[in-house]
Amino acid sequence: MLHDPYRQMFLAGNAAGRLLSAPGRLGRQGELFFRKLDVPSGGRLLLAGMSDPRILPSLRLRLGLTGQLVILDPSSNRLAMVPRRDADWAVLLKAPATVIPNMDSSLDMVLCWGSFLDLDHHYLDMVAEFFRILSPGGRVLVAEPGRGAESSSTSICSTGMTKLFIEAGFSRIAFDESDDGYIFKAEKVAGFNASMSQAGRA
Repeated sequence: MLHDPYRQMFLAGNAAGRLLSAPGRLGRQGELFFRKLDVPSGGRLLLAGMSDPRILPSLRLRLGLTGQLVILDPSSNRLAMVPRRDADWAVLLKAPATVIPNMDSSLDMVLCWGSFLDLDHHYLDMVAEFFRILSPGGRVLVAEPGRGAESSSTSICSTGMTKLFIEAGFSRIAFDESDDGYIFKAEKVAGFNASMSQAGRA
């Protein structure tokens, strides 16, 4: 790690025993919504889609000193949105979400922060890649901050998402909808795969 401007903030917050956040970056409503994501301290996380660089300080502080972040986006312009202070501690990966290099069963979480619909239109291939790169027990979180699922015609359909993720092999599907936004959660359960999910629905 070349330069970590968040190290002192993390150490101070950890010593004080408080939940870490980056005040003013996401706004109060955004931070409250972000806390619902339950980002694991020390976890290995893929941020799929660089839609809002303001989330990066909060992600850094929640991942802690030992956490790892990979930011994936097929667009060089979007990756260029990542501030230098964050580019120093995160790994930037220019690649489509349907062909993610390496990383088989190596991550704890995939987070799409307002980016799921923009990443790729081959949704099943993309979700299958998320399944491949997650370790057993790993989760995908699709978050649409500040936008409830029914407030926009382009918002994500919960029924369609459930069908899509089950077809890719995920289970333990959950939703959280409020005025603050929409969160879809799916888990890669050890020993559970797409063929079992289809057999169970026959």
